[in-house]
Amino acid sequence: MLGATLDPAPRDALRARLVDEGIAFVGQEPVTLSTAPVYVDGRLEPRPITLRVYAARTNKGWTIMPGGFARVGSTADTTAIAMQRGGQAADVWVVSSKPVERITLLAQDGEKLVRQSVGNLPSRAADNLIWLGRYAERCEATVRILRAYNARLAEVSNPDIPLLADTRVYLDSIDVDAEHALPQGLLAAIDSAVHSAGQIRDRFSPDGWLALTDLRKTSRNFAARVQLGDDATRAMTVLLRKLAGFSGLVHENMYRFAGWRFLEIGRRLERGIQIAGIARWLTREDAPDGALDMLLEVGDSVMTHRRRYNVAAGSNSYIDLLVLDPLNPRSVLFQVEALKEQIEQLPGGVAEGLLSDTAKAVLELHTELRVAEPEDMTSERLEELGTAIGRLARLIADAYFV
Repeated sequence: MLGATLDPAPRDALRARLVDEGIAFVGQEPVTLSTAPVYVDGRLEPRPITLRVYAARTNKGWTIMPGGFARVGSTADTTAIAMQRGGQAADVWVVSSKPVERITLLAQDGEKLVRQSVGNLPSRAADNLIWLGRYAERCEATVRILRAYNARLAEVSNPDIPLLADTRVYLDSIDVDAEHALPQGLLAAIDSAVHSAGQIRDRFSPDGWLALTDLRKTSRNFAARVQLGDDATRAMTVLLRKLAGFSGLVHENMYRFAGWRFLEIGRRLERGIQIAGIARWLTREDAPDGALDMLLEVGDSVMTHRRRYNVAAGSNSYIDLLVLDPLNPRSVLFQVEALKEQIEQLPGGVAEGLLSDTAKAVLELHTELRVAEPEDMTSERLEELGTAIGRLARLIADAYFV
């Protein structure tokens, strides 16, 4: 038809395909590309090339960077460079005609050392560090109870004796089923610790990460083959050593910045809650025979109790050692003292001599425990103590993670 225009779509599609294959155009016509010597199979051959250079904007205007990016044809055809058919890409360097000044970021002789700030800690990272500490301690507390339970089960071979039945009730209250050698509740706590650690791997020791993942791997292997009784007792001892290894690596290797404080706060919160809970359960008036001995074993304080108290010391000695003793690293008071120290060191913990709400709450709790006597710590008071420590966790979350 006279006067009609050609449909530009096929033409543009063809041109786009050719450009994609490396054919250069001037206006609408393809051009012959320049060639460069390329070392192929032991000899130099001319190959077509295209060179892309880059410009950078400076405070003095635009400047061309000394180098670029080249595409080299796979054949000697100077009209196309097809990367799909074996073409190559290469960086282009501009060689100087004179010695180049050596530039280094390393300190020079006589240069003053400059220390960089450790930087701010994102609230999400702080939250994960607290939960890493809490889950690690929760795992340890659960492992200690399960070890004590299985050791007694192996001795008596009767899961229905009062102490074992009572222990199962307590474990059920914390979502741990003692009918299994490696309960799902314990495995879930280990998985949660690994998940929290995975969010902040750049915040603590790589060896700590390896120790934690090894703990998970070992626990999964045990879950598939360990039986109740002696077998489970030995397995819990292995897991306890691995947990201790993780805690030791993190505690000894982690830089003492705000992140370490949040991790330490998480550990102390959870240990305080766990000890208060198990002490309340095993020291209540209707606790079965052997409950106090199990409390010492779970609290890793058997030898200390023998040294500090005489045989006729009575049940108050157990409360005194595991709740109110400021020198026992397993006691509730020890955890609260550590919390008091770390919370006051947090940003905003003490501002212009004034305590934050969280610092006030932990100081009040610390004072109550310091002046308390063992006979004051009834089951009801121990339950309130665990609740008060949990309230500290919520105050910390409101202050730093909202």
